[in-house]
Amino acid sequence: MLNRRLFVLAALGAVVIGFLAHTEPACAGKPPYKFTQYPVPYASPYGIVYHDTGPLKGIWFTNTTLDAKSGAVEFLYKTGKTTFHATPSAASQPGSINLVPGRDSLWFTQTSTNKIARIDSSRKITEYTIPTPGSKPLDIQHGTDGAMWFTESAAGKIGRIDSTGKITEYAVGAANDTPTALIAQSGAIWFTEVGSSRIGRLTTSGEVRHFATGKGRLTGDLTNTSDGSLWAPTNTSVVRLKTDGTLSEFPLPAGVVKTGAIFGRKDGVFVGAIKANGQGAILAVSTTGRVQEYNLPCKFLLPIEMAVDPDGGVFMTVESIPPGHSVSMVWRLQFDSSKRN
Repeated sequence: MLNRRLFVLAALGAVVIGFLAHTEPACAGKPPYKFTQYPVPYASPYGIVYHDTGPLKGIWFTNTTLDAKSGAVEFLYKTGKTTFHATPSAASQPGSINLVPGRDSLWFTQTSTNKIARIDSSRKITEYTIPTPGSKPLDIQHGTDGAMWFTESAAGKIGRIDSTGKITEYAVGAANDTPTALIAQSGAIWFTEVGSSRIGRLTTSGEVRHFATGKGRLTGDLTNTSDGSLWAPTNTSVVRLKTDGTLSEFPLPAGVVKTGAIFGRKDGVFVGAIKANGQGAILAVSTTGRVQEYNLPCKFLLPIEMAVDPDGGVFMTVESIPPGHSVSMVWRLQFDSSKRN
């Protein structure tokens, strides 16, 4: 689910991390847990999701490019086969992809064309134009009302699209607050604001509240856990916000300079991170702040989105650090239960 979000930051003109000298990803030795790399014929895999039922069942990811290969991709990881579905609008820069559980459809954002796209059970893609021009939609998630909700990062708005394609927009702040990622929790939509480093809460009636997130600066992504808490990464920490406004901050290991995806788990969260020496990792952070590291076998890669693995692991897309270099691969992490929190 995010961010989520090196792509998010790149789309908003993020600053390149200067202290990491450019080098192509270099693989090290075999780690004590199983990472599997899947090369794919697409330059920039970004959003990733697992659809667990119906004719669309399987792993899907978006290819977030500005060329004829911008679209959605079905990925049969056991065989490595991919099937590409181009967006009707060329060079649409697809972002996050998600679904309403139990329905035979997938939805994803199109940042450069200002549209939301829907894939139906026949794999036909239909596009819906967002009323606010140049809103730069980024994240998309399902709400408890059966609709899809999405961030309009350049407009200070949250959008809602129902199954018929009707779009309703809610102003949640200034355009430079930059709403980035969102998730449904406790009957409301919660969202990150990278520009003001806040977490916001939006009700279906349009009421908005904002919550400060401590010392760190949010990097964009957001998730929840079974206790109802909201979790978001900063560059060097993870914050947990309870729905009553109580905030906790958990520092990440020394040397972490950037965070990407965050994904809820049974007793905490997984966070994509990279260190100053170029080592990328998945960090397992418990509800008490305890951290366990799972280092990627290739350096200079930051996990930017994650999806549930139907066979017990986690799939992820990655971005190169420094940014701007193609990473034509998807990764899968299979956990060794004896080494997990």
